[in-house]
Amino acid sequence: MAVDHHDHDRIVELTRVPSRFEADALIAKLQANGITASARYSDAGGWAPQLAQFGGHGVLVFDCDLERAAAVIAAE
Repeated sequence: MAVDHHDHDRIVELTRVPSRFEADALIAKLQANGITASARYSDAGGWAPQLAQFGGHGVLVFDCDLERAAAVIAAE
């Protein structure tokens, strides 16, 4: 069985944004550039959007992709 380089890599937070829409847009942009990304939403699954104002939503990437992901979002 092939080993995915992400099997043993840490997941780190790339950035925090105030809305789900911004998090999803960044994830789509990263994925379009070949970077696996996900989000840690802080609004209780959409049921309590007011909670996001305290911490925002985290955009997550693998540690090995962090520098490239930062460059992708900086190129906006």
